[in-house]
Amino acid sequence: MSTANLNGAGAQFVRNAWYAAAWSDELVAGQPLGCTMLQEPVVLYRRTDGVPVALEDRCVHRSLPLSLGRVRGDVIECGYHGLQYDCAGACVRIPGQQTIPAAARVRTYPVIEQDCVIWVWMGNASKADAAKIMSFPWMTKLGWQQTKLHAHIECNYQLIIDNLLDLSHLAFVHATTVGSIELADDALVHTERSDDGVWTSRWTLNVPPAKTYAQFGRYDCNVDRWQVSDFRAPCTFVIRNGSAKAGTGAYEGGRGEQPWEFIVCHGITPETDRTTNYFWAVTHDFGADDPVGTAEFHRQSHQVIGEDIAVFTAQQRMLNLKPDAPLINIRYDGGPIQARRLIDRLIAAEHGESVPATDDAYVAA
Repeated sequence: MSTANLNGAGAQFVRNAWYAAAWSDELVAGQPLGCTMLQEPVVLYRRTDGVPVALEDRCVHRSLPLSLGRVRGDVIECGYHGLQYDCAGACVRIPGQQTIPAAARVRTYPVIEQDCVIWVWMGNASKADAAKIMSFPWMTKLGWQQTKLHAHIECNYQLIIDNLLDLSHLAFVHATTVGSIELADDALVHTERSDDGVWTSRWTLNVPPAKTYAQFGRYDCNVDRWQVSDFRAPCTFVIRNGSAKAGTGAYEGGRGEQPWEFIVCHGITPETDRTTNYFWAVTHDFGADDPVGTAEFHRQSHQVIGEDIAVFTAQQRMLNLKPDAPLINIRYDGGPIQARRLIDRLIAAEHGESVPATDDAYVAA
């Protein structure tokens, strides 16, 4: 598999896309929030009506980040010399002078708050289309519970995408919770690619339930288990994970008997070519009457994501040390390969270039 853009050289990102910048509850009224997205400094704040604003995080006077300043009503004030900027990025006050230079403005970014996420469009503002935001409706759905995380990870974002489109790793990385060897040895995997995403389904039929599934699905029998990864390029996922009693129709398209399912929402936002802000939420509609059991399910879920983060950071350390080391592909790499090719095509299209139909670096073993 290609290591392009993973070793710190020549970072390139898809810019005409929505990226998760923060969870809604991270953006507190009256407090600016700074972040770096696609190697660009961005400051977020809320207007007095609660609507979020996203601006370039840089004062045009002496480049102090505006996120170190103050929110005053609908404007943000630089903490160095008090220059104020409105929601459109224009400087509207310079203490001690009446004239404001026409160049005294910073970039503004389209921003939308949806499904408990602050989404920012990092490319050409005229192309921003709210319909292109991947929906996470379970985050606000009545009767559903969530546990979530915002992690800053020392890794390239494509390592996370690889992980989420090849869930065979559960057998080894998460063996004490959601993993079982059948996920690697006996999976039925199907992958499809569209113009803007990759969809991969993984089924293991008539297998013993993994520890977490047996505990919370309350199984005393074999199960048919599904994992369906829906990737929207460049950086969002919805993954459905579940099971039902073996042979009761789930694989054929029904719910099956004793179905148990949880859904995981992912926002993967490159900070630089070696660092990523990762937004992760597990959502489910079970356990409302069992707070102790729900707390344990959430603990196990955070254990799983912690194990993944340890893998990502170790991979990046090795890529930094040996960026040219040859890598092979294996049977389950179809989803990750398709995602990397799609991202390459989107980046090339933004630069008016094309990607060859075939590329030896992406040919599976």
